[in-house]
Amino acid sequence: MLAYRPEYYGIPMTTLLALIASGSSFLILIRLFGPYAVIAVPIYIIIIRAKTRNTIVAWVHGILPVRVARPKIVRSGDRTIIDVQGTTAVVARLNTAYDNHPESFSAISSFITGILDSGFNVTAYSIPHAADRADVLPNLSGKVYYTTYLLLWHQEKKDKNLIGSTGNLLMGDDRSGLTFSIGDDDIELIGSLFPGKKMNPRNNYISGERNISIFSLVDSEKDIFPSYCEALEISDINTAIKFSARRMEKKALVRTAAAKIADLTFELGQRSSRKENTEYLRSVMRSAEILSNESRKENPDVFTCGLDFLVMNNTPYGLTREISKLDRGLKIAGMKVKNVSFRAGRSVQNFFDLSKENIPYPMDLPSIGSFFPAYFSTEESAGIFLGINEYTGKPIYLDYFSHTSYNFIVTGETGSGKSYFAKIFSRRVYRERYSKLMILDPLNEYHCADYGDACIEIDLYVFNETAIREDTDMRSPDVLIVKYDLVQAEKDARYGIAIAEAISKFMSRVDGRKTILLDEANMVLRNDDALRIVENTVRHSRHFETSVFIITQSISDIKLGMTIEENSVHRFFFRSAMSADEIRRYIPEEDDVRKLAGGKNRNFSECYYAYGDKYMKLLITGEDDS
Repeated sequence: MLAYRPEYYGIPMTTLLALIASGSSFLILIRLFGPYAVIAVPIYIIIIRAKTRNTIVAWVHGILPVRVARPKIVRSGDRTIIDVQGTTAVVARLNTAYDNHPESFSAISSFITGILDSGFNVTAYSIPHAADRADVLPNLSGKVYYTTYLLLWHQEKKDKNLIGSTGNLLMGDDRSGLTFSIGDDDIELIGSLFPGKKMNPRNNYISGERNISIFSLVDSEKDIFPSYCEALEISDINTAIKFSARRMEKKALVRTAAAKIADLTFELGQRSSRKENTEYLRSVMRSAEILSNESRKENPDVFTCGLDFLVMNNTPYGLTREISKLDRGLKIAGMKVKNVSFRAGRSVQNFFDLSKENIPYPMDLPSIGSFFPAYFSTEESAGIFLGINEYTGKPIYLDYFSHTSYNFIVTGETGSGKSYFAKIFSRRVYRERYSKLMILDPLNEYHCADYGDACIEIDLYVFNETAIREDTDMRSPDVLIVKYDLVQAEKDARYGIAIAEAISKFMSRVDGRKTILLDEANMVLRNDDALRIVENTVRHSRHFETSVFIITQSISDIKLGMTIEENSVHRFFFRSAMSADEIRRYIPEEDDVRKLAGGKNRNFSECYYAYGDKYMKLLITGEDDS
């Protein structure tokens, strides 16, 4: 990883140069003026001491107010053009489906680096905003979401072929892609980021219509992993992000690589002599060597990059609170940033100038993929509220009838919270009138009092005897709770077949969307005749607009019928003693399902939700149910 600043290792280069320059000039003054040369000592202290120097710089900048012109945004055919301080760019919106899965990160990283490989310079702005449907979906209220816009430009600031060259870009896919369809809401959001009125520099922030502070990345201590995006989401920080990447000239790269290796070699020697730990510094040296190797190529893939955070709030006190959250979040992500607000006009201008960075870095393509602000969750508001994504702190909604498979598998040991999840999930389905419900209830845990008047409780055999008659009107109520005795069912194998037949009849004879909850499904799945009926039901469920929700204690029960697993894309794993080999098929081995919290006598539970080749950790709560 090439996000590295030598000033963190030994004496900062700027201070070293200041010492050499001031020492030399002091000797000359002594030669010319003798003892009177001591009058210049305070000036040298100011030059050498960074804090004093920054204070003077801030005071000088504070004489003039900060002004940033609003960008000019116009449409040109199917493209949107933006002019920012003399640089012209095409605007695109980045669409990603990042879910903390390694394959998602790899796909997005490859897509971003592919854009840079095409010859464009890229400046990305991730702009915070409230959820679009927070007014009707209370779980979204108060959450900060990010939309990332890519400004694609060439080194020649007004390239006439800019629009035409965007036609050769790969647009990507559902996991990561671009759209050039920019709406009025997008233009308004981009415009709102730029301060329209003059701003006045303060000590560590800049005041105006809103108060802002600008922080720039100075170092990163973790390998390639975009955890800072998750840290910002969890903290709900009101901060805009700028990431810029423009191809670095070979001459500048050669000088930079040589200087970095020299600095690191010196510092490694110093730390080794003091017997200090040099492991991290050696990893930085390996990155610097990558930079040096790239400099030997005819067309090196190295870019000058910058990562800035613009923290905003209406009041100075609120700004301080936001800065504290940013500091905590970035420390968790292993990143170090520097407040560059003392530069006032310069730091603000650099933030909004596509061709400049507050603190420039040389980065190779893999490093760019890891720092790019592309790993934010998207706003999900359609379907049924599942729970909170513990990686991002955002609510997750599932419109499962819009997926390729409608079926669910829910596993977990007794008392892990799987039945608790099924209960609150079914209540949300009823409350949203999302689909009709059939609940197979062997433990008398479901009651019409929880659902309302459009609910019927009925005995299993009574339902089957009624449904088997051709003249029976199968216009089902909103919720149908089918009761049977679990103890008797475990003794009598005919119960398993009766349950399977009830599911099949409900699916095939009731019109419209249907959701079937089969609790304690292990009893049915271990009966060969019943298993065949359930497998057939699951296989054809999509044709009948039916979602089968199978709840059992062990994933091994599901393996009895591979057709069920093959046709169930939504899988929820609650606490259990699953082996590493079993769980590795669905989520990484290091995520231990044995340590999931919640369950019996708790008003919450945790689970892993796996869908396709992606997964997330969910916190299940019933706080929205009354």
